[in-house]
Amino acid sequence: MDDSARRWLARPIVVLVATALAVGACTLPQADFMGTRIPEVAYDAYRSAADQSPTIADGCQVDWQILAGIGRVESNHGRVDGPRELDAHGNVAPAIRGPALNGEGGRQAIPDTDGGALDGDATWDRAMGPLQFIPTTWRELKRDGNGDGIADPDNLYDAALTAAAHLCLREPGLYSDRAALRAALVRYNPSGAYADDVLDWVDRYSTTALDTLIIRGASPAPSPVDLAPAG
Repeated sequence: MDDSARRWLARPIVVLVATALAVGACTLPQADFMGTRIPEVAYDAYRSAADQSPTIADGCQVDWQILAGIGRVESNHGRVDGPRELDAHGNVAPAIRGPALNGEGGRQAIPDTDGGALDGDATWDRAMGPLQFIPTTWRELKRDGNGDGIADPDNLYDAALTAAAHLCLREPGLYSDRAALRAALVRYNPSGAYADDVLDWVDRYSTTALDTLIIRGASPAPSPVDLAPAG
């Protein structure tokens, strides 16, 4: 977005395994210590958004691996800084909120734009949800990815479709072309290193068998990643 935030500095994250979740949430029978695998509900959210991407704009086609790559770098599919619950509907709880974008620690200064209604901070904006949208971007591009009538930045289905909209509307292109995809990723977050990280995960997800990649019926504990707000 025009008022995009810089990539945030890495923070140490304690890797925890939750032993119990609320009713309706995914259980945690195993931990993904390498951070490579994808919870089944996250995979479904990315596939659903990919299937819906042609409805965003003419010529828009975003493969699920691209959205999964973004989701992995942004929040490890909603599991960063845990323990968190990723329920069967794609809701992430507690909600992910980045540090205040107050100009400190290399972050861009973005004074509050939403009165705290979306990000809970009435002084500074914060990036929100598993795909890390700041409030102005969310208000402009938000999508209801699961058809429940609500566009929620803390829901993976909604966030994934909104990420597809960001790519297709901010930097249209043929994303099977690596240069075009990289340009769209830099537009999503203004960092060449960020784009290269996402592309690396896209490559991994494109060359790994689904039976190995997808964690069926599970949402394992988080592994350390850098949070990065969408631009």
